[in-house]
Amino acid sequence: MNAWQTNALRGPNRWSNRSVLELYVAPELAFRSVPSLNRIVRTLRDFLDSGRFTTTHPRSIPAASEILDALCSSQKPLVFAEVWLKLAQWMSAMSGVPVRCLRPAESLASQDDCECQWVLPLEMEEELLSSKCFTLAYELIEAGQRSEEYPIAAKFRELFDYADDVRLGPSSRAILDAAVARGIPYYRLTQGSLCQLGEGKHQRRIWTAETDATSAIAESIASDKDLTKRLLRNVGVPVPLGRMVTSPEDAWAAAQEVGLPVVVKPKDANHQRGISIELTEQTQIMKAYHWAIEDGQTKHVMVEQFARGQHHRLLVVGDRLVAASRGHLETVTGDGVSTIEQLVAILNQDPRRGEAYTDPLGVLKLDAAAKIELDKQGLQVDSIPQKDRVVLVRRTGDLTTDCTDEVHELTAAQAVLAAQVVGLDVAGLDILAEDISKPLAPQRGAVVEVNAGPSLSCHVVPMFGKPRPVGDAIVEMLFPSENASRIAIHGLLVTSFNQRCQEQVDLWVTHQKKLGLVVGVVLPEAIVVNDQTIGLEDCDTRTRSQAVLSHPMVEALLVVLTPSDLLAHGLPVERLDHLSAIEGALENLKNSGADQVLEVLRNAMPTKQQPEWLKTVARS
Repeated sequence: MNAWQTNALRGPNRWSNRSVLELYVAPELAFRSVPSLNRIVRTLRDFLDSGRFTTTHPRSIPAASEILDALCSSQKPLVFAEVWLKLAQWMSAMSGVPVRCLRPAESLASQDDCECQWVLPLEMEEELLSSKCFTLAYELIEAGQRSEEYPIAAKFRELFDYADDVRLGPSSRAILDAAVARGIPYYRLTQGSLCQLGEGKHQRRIWTAETDATSAIAESIASDKDLTKRLLRNVGVPVPLGRMVTSPEDAWAAAQEVGLPVVVKPKDANHQRGISIELTEQTQIMKAYHWAIEDGQTKHVMVEQFARGQHHRLLVVGDRLVAASRGHLETVTGDGVSTIEQLVAILNQDPRRGEAYTDPLGVLKLDAAAKIELDKQGLQVDSIPQKDRVVLVRRTGDLTTDCTDEVHELTAAQAVLAAQVVGLDVAGLDILAEDISKPLAPQRGAVVEVNAGPSLSCHVVPMFGKPRPVGDAIVEMLFPSENASRIAIHGLLVTSFNQRCQEQVDLWVTHQKKLGLVVGVVLPEAIVVNDQTIGLEDCDTRTRSQAVLSHPMVEALLVVLTPSDLLAHGLPVERLDHLSAIEGALENLKNSGADQVLEVLRNAMPTKQQPEWLKTVARS
C-alpha cells in the first residue's frame, strides 16, 4: 500500500457542506514526530514577512498567518499527520483558496482508528490543486526532517503557477463569488472557463467576462477596429481619425494625412497587442507597421491620430458604467552604470510581475514596440542612461489604479453608448484622456478600443484604490433580483434500487407533472427527463445529476441516493430541498452503523428543511 491515498468528495459530505479532498495516511507515517516543526514555521513566517510574493485572495495572508499561529500554540506535540494537514491548509490559502480545517486534531485518531488509517480532510475548490498542496506540504516536512533548506520562494511560485493552470481565473471567480453570495449555484462545465450559473430552465452561462447574451456579431464588430470606429463616430462618440494601410509606405502616407503624431495598430487585434503610440518619424512608423503585423498576428493594419492622455479602461455592464481603472507608464530610472536592458531585468525581479494573467503586473519586455519608444528618446536597449534619468519603455502599462469615482458623467454616458452601438452586454473600453474627470472632446481624448470579454482583475483587485463589485453587476444583469435561479431538488434515500423504489419514483413524477412541471430523475444507471430515458451507465451519480441540471427545460429533479454512494463520493448535488426515504432504509442504515451517511444528509439541508426523522436520529 502507498504511504497515502486520496479520495475526492464533491458536494456535501460527511465532513462539510463543501467539497473535500480526503487524504488517507498509514499509521506508521501519521504518528511520526516532527522535531523540525519550529524551523518549518520560522521558514514560512520569514517568507510571509518578506512580502516577496503575490496572492490572488484578500484572505490568503491573514489565513496563512493564523495557521502558523495555530501550529505554534498547540498545547501538545503534534504528530506528522496533524502538521501535514495544517501545512496543506497553509499551501491552499497561499494558492488563493483559504479553507477551513474541518475537525480538531485531537479527534483525528479516535475517529479513524476503525479504518487503521488517518483521514485528513481538506476543503477543496479543485482536486488537483488540493492534491498539489498536500504534496508540497509533505516535501516541506521531509526537508525539515533532513535539516535541509526548503526553497519556499521557488516552491510557492510553482504552486502559484499551478493554481493558475487548474483554477478559474479572476474574471470568472469574481462573477462566481458574486453568484454564491446571492445563493445562485454554479457548475464548471469544462476544464476551461465555461460555467453554468443557475439550474435547469433558469440557467445562464458565462465564459470569463462573456455571457450567453454576448453575440458573435458584436464580438466580430469589436475585433474590427475600423468598423468600430466608424460606428462610434456616427453616434458622436469621440474617436481618432485614421484609415487602413497596406504597406509601410502607405502607413507613412496615412500618418501625413491624419496629422502627426499617430498610432499604428492591428485592425483586428485586442488588449493592446501590436500597438505603437505617438510616432512622429517615418522610420518609426514603418517599423511599427511590421510590429503590428507580427504581434497582432494579422495582415491588416491601421494608422490613426494619436489621442493624448493616459490609458484608462472603462467597464460597461448592461446599461451602466460599473468601474474604471487607470494604467501607468512603464519606466526605468538610470543609475549611470546599468544599461536599459539591465535596468529592465532588475524591474522584472519584482515578485508582483509575471507571465500569468493573475500576476498584478506583467513582465516588461524589450520588444519592437519598446525599441520604437526608446528610439524616440534617442536610446537603445544597450544605452546607459545618466543617473536619475527617467526612461519611458512602454506607454500602455498595466492597469493599476481605480478611478471609477473620477469619470465625468458625459464620458460615462458615451462609454455606455459605445458598448450598445457595438452590441456588447459586457465591454471594456480603452480610452485615452489627460483628465478622465473632464469631457473627452475638449482635451483631444478618445475611445480607442472596445473589447469583448474584458479582464475584470484590474477592477476586482486594483493595486491602488477601491475594489469594485463588478461580479455583482454581471450577476445582477444575468439574474435580476426577482428572477429565480434554482429548481427544486428532491432526494430519495434507498438501500438498493428495486420495484418498490421505482413505484416511489413514479408517484413523485406523476405528482410533479400534475403541477405542470418538466421533471428529471437520476437513477442508478440512467437519467429520465419527461419520460425520455437517457442512458449514462458509464457515468457516476454526480455526472448524471449534472446532466439533468444542465437540461434547459427541467424544473424539478429527483435524485435516488444510496448509502454507499454518499459515503464514497459525497452528495451528487450541491443541496437537497426535500428528502424522503424508502421504508426500511433508516433501519438498514442504523443496523450497518452508517451514521456518517446521516451526517452527509444533514450537511445537504438547512435544519429547518430537514425531515423530522433526520433531525431525531441520534448522532454518533
